[in-house]
Formats: sequence, structure tokens, C-alpha cells
Amino acid sequence: MIQLATPNDIPKLIPILKVLRPTRTEEELAKLLKILFKEGYKMAFIGDGEIAFSAIGFRIQTFLYSGKTLYIDDLVTLENHRKKGYGKLLLDFAKKFAKDTNCETLSLDSGILRKDAHRLYLNEGLFIDSLHFAGKVDIFKI
Repeated sequence: MIQLATPNDIPKLIPILKVLRPTRTEEELAKLLKILFKEGYKMAFIGDGEIAFSAIGFRIQTFLYSGKTLYIDDLVTLENHRKKGYGKLLLDFAKKFAKDTNCETLSLDSGILRKDAHRLYLNEGLFIDSLHFAGKVDIFKI
């Protein structure tokens, strides 16, 4: 049921990623996915032969504060496929992947308005431990 994506699956992934990243064009998403896959990013998904219904994108990184960490970049389910347990299945997949690769930590950032997602994360044993700050480099005054 859960498949680990390859670059050949990019066309199946674009529609679902547009839900999570609406400011990116389909071309930008395809280009970025190709780069990300080369950098070790992985995406697992649930879907059919044509489209992903739900997907989780992650990478393994090492940080001083958390050690070897499975970091979840993306977790999204198409609107008409929500409430079917796909998000939990994919989160469980990521937890097992983290254990199998000897990670110390699993972490993610989530938009502050995504209340349903936060409920899932809290119910799955994650907790809020920081605030994430970001800024566009081209607007910095230096």
C-alpha cells in the first residue's frame, strides 16, 4: 500500500504537492523534487497508478541539538481522501524508518494554522518543543 517514490513517480506526486505548496508551479515542484531526491530526500506515498492520495517527504540529517534525525519536510493528504487514516499510516512508516536507520529523533515543522495536523502529531507522541523562524535572504538588510 505504501510506496517509496522514485523520480519516475514525480508526475503522480505533483498534484498532492500543489495542495501543500500552492505558490510553486508544477515545473518548479518537478525540478525541486529531482534535486531533493539526489540530495537524499525520500517520499513515501499512498495512491493508485495515476496519483498519490497522501504523501510524506523526509530526509535524515544530523544536528548538534538532536543527533541523527529523521526530519519530515512534507505530509499531506488530498482533501477527498482525508479521514481515511493515511496520514497516520505514513507517520507510522516514518517512525519505523527512523528506528530502522538508528535515528535518535523524528521532527517536523508545521504551519501554525494547521490544527488538524497538530492534533495528529500530538496524538502520535510528538510534542511542541520550539518555534521555527525563517526569512527570505533577498530581503535582508545587511
